[in-house]
Amino acid sequence: MAKKSPIRIAGKKILIVLNILISILILYPLFFSPTTLVWVNGFLGLIIPYLLVFELLLLFFWLVAKPIIASISLLTMIIGWKFIYVLFGWHPGNAFPKNKKANTIRIISWNVSGFNGNQISTTLKLRTQEIAYSIQKWSPDIICMQEYNTNERPNDVANHAQYFKEQYPYSYFSKDYQTKELAYYSGCIIYSKYKIIDVQRFPYQNKESLIAATILKGDDTIRIYTTHLASYRFKQKDFDAIDDATKNKWGVVRKMKHAFEERAIQAAMVEKEINNSPYPTIITGDFNDVPNSYTYHKIGNGWQDAFLAKGFGFGATYLGLSPILRIDYILANEKWEVKSWDQTDENLSDHHMIMADLLLKKQ
Repeated sequence: MAKKSPIRIAGKKILIVLNILISILILYPLFFSPTTLVWVNGFLGLIIPYLLVFELLLLFFWLVAKPIIASISLLTMIIGWKFIYVLFGWHPGNAFPKNKKANTIRIISWNVSGFNGNQISTTLKLRTQEIAYSIQKWSPDIICMQEYNTNERPNDVANHAQYFKEQYPYSYFSKDYQTKELAYYSGCIIYSKYKIIDVQRFPYQNKESLIAATILKGDDTIRIYTTHLASYRFKQKDFDAIDDATKNKWGVVRKMKHAFEERAIQAAMVEKEINNSPYPTIITGDFNDVPNSYTYHKIGNGWQDAFLAKGFGFGATYLGLSPILRIDYILANEKWEVKSWDQTDENLSDHHMIMADLLLKKQ
């Protein structure tokens, strides 16, 4: 029998160690409490899709070279399945209908980025009109917007409410931030074609909030929540540091760590409130976290993710940093049936607009 070369033996050992290390990183959230080192989970959540690519490559390699070692990757996939399946939707060909089916509720959620848009050359009035048209052409029953702002001066260019109030006479606005001199407010808003009979606001420690609207649709009472969880609060210098390999990244890392910890607290609060709802309930919003994250699993545990139910692909909703970032969600409790889901890139925000049709199950 030919003696194996030392280089070949060393290479094999390095690949095995690498395989084990990748598996540990993927399975880390299963073995360590997310509430103690939640920021570690946060960083891992961002890179797990890429770790999975390496895991699959190693799986195929070992199946050919040494099948017994392939069990490392195979067991990782099986044990960590709950963190893997949320990354990808498996429902191709589900075209979103222009007109919703009878008895369904169509809901749209969109972080409109303060109506600032991605096209700097357009005027505020034109951007607002385009955003309003992009939403209303789908004839939603309920609209949830994050990073929404408006003032209350009639016919003012920054009075964004004037573009929605005619078709959506019922609304609730969180008014998380305000500039008293200009009577200018920002936060999350829920617009509804149906009567809102009760509203609630649950403030976070950073001034933002979770808001709820209890809505009467015919004989049915439903509840809609929307929220914007803590962002990284990156400035232009932070994006420059990310893009430039020569610049110090510690400022970026510190901001990310703080945001992961902040969202963990907010997610626990959201989870408590939405699970106390006695009604058929939907929560939408910009969670600022990926499907592998503690935030997503804390809030979404036991809830239907409209994208996973009817979407296909990665379902990316954010236009920056990575082409596969899904951080905006529509989740429904067990009293709903998800009929369709879609997203549109209107190039009017740094987020995609997402929408879903849902049918209330017969009790």
